[in-house]
Amino acid sequence: MTLFECINLSAGYHKTPVFFVEQLTINSGEFVGIIGPNGAGKSTFIKILARTVSPMSGTIAYKNNTFQTISHKQYASKVASVLPLEHILPYTVESFVALGRYPHTTFRGFSQRDHEAIQTAMALCDVEPLKNKKLTQLSSGELQRVTIARALAQSTDCILLDEPVSHLDIHHAFAIMDILKRLNETGSTIITILHDINIASEYCSRILGIRSGKIFFDGPPEECITYQNIEALFDCVCLVYNNPISQKPYVYPVPKHCSIK
Repeated sequence: MTLFECINLSAGYHKTPVFFVEQLTINSGEFVGIIGPNGAGKSTFIKILARTVSPMSGTIAYKNNTFQTISHKQYASKVASVLPLEHILPYTVESFVALGRYPHTTFRGFSQRDHEAIQTAMALCDVEPLKNKKLTQLSSGELQRVTIARALAQSTDCILLDEPVSHLDIHHAFAIMDILKRLNETGSTIITILHDINIASEYCSRILGIRSGKIFFDGPPEECITYQNIEALFDCVCLVYNNPISQKPYVYPVPKHCSIK
C-alpha cells in the first residue's frame, strides 16, 4: 500500500528551495534510510513528511489523501516524528512520553488504552526505570530512547526520525536501531536519516541518497551502496566490501594520506 506519494515537490526556507523531487513513493512497511552530505536537504525532507515545513510547490499525499485534507491531529495519530529537541524542559520521563498520546485524547483525558500505550512504549525502549527522572538528568543515550518512546506512544504506524543515533556510542546506537528493526518487522514504516552508512546498510531495506536537494539514488542497499555511488555522493574515496556475517555492503573510507597516488 502506498503510504507517501510526492509529485513535483519542493521546499525550502526564505523563498529559497533546498529540496526537490519529481516523483517519489514510499510504501507501508518499508524501512527507509536517508543518507547524504551535510546540507543536502535530508532534514528538510523529513520535516516535510512531519508537517513542520510546508512545501513551496507540488503535492504530497498520505494514503492517497493530500495533506490539505488531513487534520494535524488525525495525521499525528498515525505518523510520529523524532526530531532534534531544541529545548530540554524538566519533564519527568513518564510525563514526556505521555505527550505522545495527546493526538488520541478527548476532553475526558487519558483512557486505559492511553495508559497502556505509554507503559508499552517505555518498556519497548527500556526506560521504565527512568520514569520519575527529569529529562535534564538523562544521558544523551537515555534521552534519545525516551524521545523514541514518546513517538511510539504516539503511533507505531509510521515513525520519522532525524539522526536517531548521532552522538551515541556503538552500544546505544545499535540498541536504538534494534528497537526500530523490531517495530518494522511487526509492520511499522520507518523513515530515518542516518549519517552512519554502514548502520543504514545493515538495518534499512531501502536507501535514499540525497545530494544537492535531489535524490541521487534510490533502492536496496545491495544495489545502492557501491563505491561509485558513495564516492560521488560524498566526494570521497572509499572501498565497499560485504560484511562477512550479514553480507550487507560496508563502506570503508580511505583517508587522503592513505590514498594511492
